[in-house]
Amino acid sequence: MQTDSVTTNLTVTDPLGLHLRVGKDMVTVANQYRAAITAQNLSRPSPVVDVKSILQLMQLQARQGHTLRLSADGPDAQEALAALQAVIATHKPN
Repeated sequence: MQTDSVTTNLTVTDPLGLHLRVGKDMVTVANQYRAAITAQNLSRPSPVVDVKSILQLMQLQARQGHTLRLSADGPDAQEALAALQAVIATHKPN
């Protein structure tokens, strides 16, 4: 069985930052994949967190303009990161 490891950086564009609604959607999508998915806020000191946990994801305290590093490791890593990028890119602030 082949496992892939993929990493990408993205910028938080939502004026409210990475808030609970976006976080909930990210966790829902992440839990659809077998890959281990982590995130780290590169714009401030932050731990590496499990994207499948809303409590850990909120520890990033990501604000608008912050850069996040998403990493996935597993058989569906590429698909998982593409889906997470789509969640962030298509989220419309209320």
